Amino acid sequence: MLHNSLSVFLKTLLISVFSFYFLTYLSSIHILNDLKKDKKTIVVNDIEISFREYGNDNEKDIVFLHGFAGSSHDWTHIIDNISDKYHCIAIDIPPFGLSEKAMNFDYSDLSIVKTIIDLLDSLGIERFTLVGHSMGGYLSILMASMYPERIEKLVLFDAAYPIQLTSSESISESGNANTKQSLGSNEGQFLLNDKVFSLYELLLDVGLKTYPAFKIVYKNTLTEGELLDNDHFDYLFAQNYFLPSKVLIKFSKDKSMQRTLQIDLAKVNAETLIIYGEKDNITPVKIGEFLSKNIKNSKFVIIPDEGHMPLSSSIAVRALKEFLSR
Repeated sequence: MLHNSLSVFLKTLLISVFSFYFLTYLSSIHILNDLKKDKKTIVVNDIEISFREYGNDNEKDIVFLHGFAGSSHDWTHIIDNISDKYHCIAIDIPPFGLSEKAMNFDYSDLSIVKTIIDLLDSLGIERFTLVGHSMGGYLSILMASMYPERIEKLVLFDAAYPIQLTSSESISESGNANTKQSLGSNEGQFLLNDKVFSLYELLLDVGLKTYPAFKIVYKNTLTEGELLDNDHFDYLFAQNYFLPSKVLIKFSKDKSMQRTLQIDLAKVNAETLIIYGEKDNITPVKIGEFLSKNIKNSKFVIIPDEGHMPLSSSIAVRALKEFLSR
């Protein structure tokens, strides 16, 4: 009797788990098909890049770069509010969003920046305003220091940036420091065996494809913000559901193995707007304070009661519109 009851229980559990994952798959496919409706693609440096284009191409160009595991969809609210006056290009940074998830692509920072510049060259966009969030904010800073002549204005939303100082550097009471930061890691950090990578792949596959687990991380990580109260999570989950874990590991390895970079904030000469959520625990406000003190001609705005993604904040949208109209 007990054996039969246990057998029925296990069968019911297996059917429930299968049904849950099957329905998750169908829902993710539906959302992905919806996202594909207005996407455009272009092949640059042997990888297909997805992007979205809005507004009149005769107006000033604004380029948007999302954060880690995000996509061009993250900018929907902001673009809806400004595309009547500007030509907006929102890029899916590979391997995220709808861009190709290639194993043979170099995901190092310099490679990604070069790919974005080549994409914009292909679209005939020479000078533009650059808007970046988190990882995309860091890439925007790197791009603005490498190609200052291309950047008309720079907007940083909760930008990722290393502000740890070496023993030879110090911050004065005014907050000034050596603005030339070394970025990168020592080679060999990822020299792990195949068994470890297999474990990483398994954990990532479970995390990326299990809706409740992904949502717990999402809620606990982002903590606060208007964006968390809409359908943003479902779109984020659906896109990362189809991101192979081995590609994400390749992305991380390329970041770790890249040669040390030097970013000189003194070379960022574009007028800059820096926006951070007050309650951001991923890229804290102190990073924004550091950037605002070391990027000349910059304005710093803190959004009250917002976390890492103040991309739907009415305060942020208003500050952005005022900044762009100057």
